[in-house]
Amino acid sequence: MKKLITKYDKNKLILALNFLAIILCSTAYSHVDTGGSATTRDHSKQIVGYITNWDAWKSNNAGVPAQGALTHLNIDYNKYTILNYSFFGVASDGSLHSGDHRNKDIWQSDESQQPSDLLYTDIYSSWDLHILFGEIEPIHYINDTTKLRCEAQGFNVETGGSSWTHPTWGLSGSLPVPLHKEGGAPGLLELAHDKGVKVMASIGGWSMSKHFHEMAGDPAKRQRFIDDCKKLMKIGFDGIDLDWEYPGPFEGMNFTGTQADYDNFLTLVKEIRSAIGQDKLITAAFSASPAKLQGFDWQELNYHMDHFNFMTYDYNGGWSDITGFNSNIYDYNGSEAPGFNWETLYKFIANQSIPLEKVNFGLPFYGRGMICKNTAELNGQTRKTSNLVQPDGPIITSADYTNWPKDVYDGTPNYFFIKQTALGNNSPWNYHWNDEAKVPYLTNENYFLTYDDVDSIGIKSQFIMDHDLGGAIVWTVYGDLELSGTVTSFGAKLKQWSDVKSPLINKANEVFAGDNSLNVNAGGPYAGIIETALQITAQAHGGVEPYTYSWDFGDNTSGSGKTVSHTYYLEGSYTVTLTVTDNTNNMVTDSTTVNITGIAPLTCNAGGPYSGTINTGITIAGQASGGTPPYNFAWDFGDGSDGLEDSTSHAYDLQNTYTLTLTVTDSANTKSTDSTMVTVIPGVSCDAQAWDAAKVYLVEDEASYNGHLYRAQWWTKGDEPGTTGPWGVWEDKGECGGIPMCQDSCRLNPSRNI
Repeated sequence: MKKLITKYDKNKLILALNFLAIILCSTAYSHVDTGGSATTRDHSKQIVGYITNWDAWKSNNAGVPAQGALTHLNIDYNKYTILNYSFFGVASDGSLHSGDHRNKDIWQSDESQQPSDLLYTDIYSSWDLHILFGEIEPIHYINDTTKLRCEAQGFNVETGGSSWTHPTWGLSGSLPVPLHKEGGAPGLLELAHDKGVKVMASIGGWSMSKHFHEMAGDPAKRQRFIDDCKKLMKIGFDGIDLDWEYPGPFEGMNFTGTQADYDNFLTLVKEIRSAIGQDKLITAAFSASPAKLQGFDWQELNYHMDHFNFMTYDYNGGWSDITGFNSNIYDYNGSEAPGFNWETLYKFIANQSIPLEKVNFGLPFYGRGMICKNTAELNGQTRKTSNLVQPDGPIITSADYTNWPKDVYDGTPNYFFIKQTALGNNSPWNYHWNDEAKVPYLTNENYFLTYDDVDSIGIKSQFIMDHDLGGAIVWTVYGDLELSGTVTSFGAKLKQWSDVKSPLINKANEVFAGDNSLNVNAGGPYAGIIETALQITAQAHGGVEPYTYSWDFGDNTSGSGKTVSHTYYLEGSYTVTLTVTDNTNNMVTDSTTVNITGIAPLTCNAGGPYSGTINTGITIAGQASGGTPPYNFAWDFGDGSDGLEDSTSHAYDLQNTYTLTLTVTDSANTKSTDSTMVTVIPGVSCDAQAWDAAKVYLVEDEASYNGHLYRAQWWTKGDEPGTTGPWGVWEDKGECGGIPMCQDSCRLNPSRNI
């Protein structure tokens, strides 16, 4: 007898088939990094990686093959224990929203974040659903067949209807229905859980913490926050990660907290625990500054929290007056903030009621670029200019937007992009290692870059081991991805590469697993020109320090040292061999090639970044070298006009930030292009009269001088404004007209800025 298949049976069948497809997909899309063998199964440390929902937009200009490269399909789940999906924001009523609903004007003091959806349901404008749930098959029309398929995945739809709801997610939207494609690529939640990796909903970040303070102190708003946390658990998250930057009487991005924040933070944690249960995780990201950690009740928090994640990076950046390191383990000679380092933070934590096995320190997979007033060097004076950036708004910063543009990296390039552009062939950047701080840095004319490489990540990981800490947090999991091989597309958004290497996270796992064998890399391949010094840099990690470096340059000469400068006098290809010996006489060699030609490649430099006022000529100067002179210079000013001189002056008639592009052509018709930024602000005149050396000024009297407005702080006569320092008789109120000037507390923090 044939059994009658009812609508209920069909639904069960579809659900079973979908479940089987998910299992098969999870197995098929398990991704293994070919660059390292140690995994989290080989040790007991935590490795918490932040996975963002906005990096998927990055494309070729960010050093990735295409949009969709930086997603959950190209990370190795064997190298992480927890992944923090970043970020959800806090609205003015206490509710949560997708980071893609962030108010981009939130930097303004009178702006607030209005409530919005927990996930961004427009599959064409956001990566939320693609990353969390995988490959999407958009359903544009609801008939009886598609209705059954949608209902099997929890969607409520009506035949012929134009909208959908998903009660589990607490979301609704108009067509198309974002249906997970049967047999398609799985999402982050499925892939992670298949590998035993937890996925946390990370809330806040630098630009979405404004309403934490008021929410945590208001029972009604706190309840809305808790209700949305419970929704996130239903969606499939394994816990809540709080990224409130920062509780306490400190300035965040256009808000200032109070001492009461510490108690309110504890109350919030307790209520989250009560709401989501003991089987879910609660973690939080904390400042690396002991001054901002004094008010927490660590003993009480320990009863309710699983991990304490400290952001041991962003020590120096565009806000700094002198160049320094992004994440130094120890203090170093001449540092701007001697107490800002891993060692100082550890000593503070060790004296608190925090179990060290719950403490994770931050590994930055990115760098910070700065511009110096003169030739770049460590502890060199930075050159700050006015800039309008997202999400911070108008700031005064020395961030390097020339080499690491605002629209791509905000001065904070990923490690893989640093390798491609600053550590590759013919790079103008010079490598340095600071043995006090245990970190590398790069210099190029007046540009300074602080970053971490395999060596420093190895040393940081060993610090975590030596001090019995719980593990590490990584900002971000995409920072060290090196993609190659063939690419497979899954729908319009998702792509997966066949060969993905992750050298930094591999190194952390190797150290945590106890693999400390000596590894050596000669770098390269290198390229240079005859009779011109070429810089060659070694990398070594593992074994027992200190190391001895010996070089055979392949031209019957040799040298020693980690970084060497060598000059070749004949064209040709040379094999360079590096031999490293550690303190136990263990010896390892590695070879690379050097290609020497007779003519330097053509390069150009557009200078900048530049700034000025509307309808006022801005002096722009370009440079060129290499190739075959003479050169022809061509400027695209970014406003529809152009110029043809190496140095020129151009006036803009609208307030904006423009991309200025220089193209240089040599006599062999070889071209080189470079871009920089021009920030143009209104040129409104000061109301105050010009300063008069013969005039007596009393307290609060104002005068204009050299384009700035000054206010007298006491009786003065003949004291030239701007020459007596910050504690002189004149207070510099900033440029006349134009965008507001940020104070020191208006800190640029783009690495965590969505």
